[in-house]
Amino acid sequence: MRPDRLVFSLRGAPAFVAVLLIVSAATTAQTAPPAAGACKVTTPQGVTPPPAAPDATTGVRIVATGPDGKPLPRKRFYLLQRSARANAAALSAAPKPADFLQGASPQLREWLARHDCDSLYCPEYESEYADAVKTVPEFKRAYEEGVRKYRSDKLALKWVTVNFPLKNVRTEYFRRKKAWLEQAARDAGKVSSVMTDEKGAAYFTGVRPGGYYVSNLLPLEENGLLWDCQLNAPPPLPKQIHSVTVELSAPKK
Repeated sequence: MRPDRLVFSLRGAPAFVAVLLIVSAATTAQTAPPAAGACKVTTPQGVTPPPAAPDATTGVRIVATGPDGKPLPRKRFYLLQRSARANAAALSAAPKPADFLQGASPQLREWLARHDCDSLYCPEYESEYADAVKTVPEFKRAYEEGVRKYRSDKLALKWVTVNFPLKNVRTEYFRRKKAWLEQAARDAGKVSSVMTDEKGAAYFTGVRPGGYYVSNLLPLEENGLLWDCQLNAPPPLPKQIHSVTVELSAPKK
């Protein structure tokens, strides 16, 4: 190749390289695995489990805390036979709330962000509908449509979600998330699942002694955390409903 043509062909190289770096960084960000939540597995000290009977079952206690150190209530965790991180392809295809907010106003996004719920049909939302129809454009449109249909302010407010203009926001994320979780749980050998209480605690019961994983399967939306805690459930202890505790914690902000 002639030197002058070589110089000409490289004239736009710095800009081209910059574009490549930006695209590469964006791709890496999109495909990066979720951050790992910390795990601490403990068994009661000073208590020796007796030999396990063939049909013996025990319990696994979990306690989950968020990045602020506070309990994580109403979070579902799974007891699995296999690692949740083993299926990287499934994790990359997991549904995300933002994917179902196309066309949503900034006010609606802010309103949804204040709650930890996968659809509009959550008990804690209902008490806020009256204010939402005044401040959130989508709720206002749904309310006005209800007034037109029912000729009643009360019925319009009661059925505001029925007339909600964005169907994806209403229930689609909940449906996709449920289907994804069911498949991911089967792939990882689901044993059981539990929901944490207001103190961030829950129990897996009727567990046969052996090796397991505890995971939330779907990374937490607010910080992308995925717990994949390996544990060994020892035989049941006398007068104890669980023989092992798994503390699940998020890195502090």
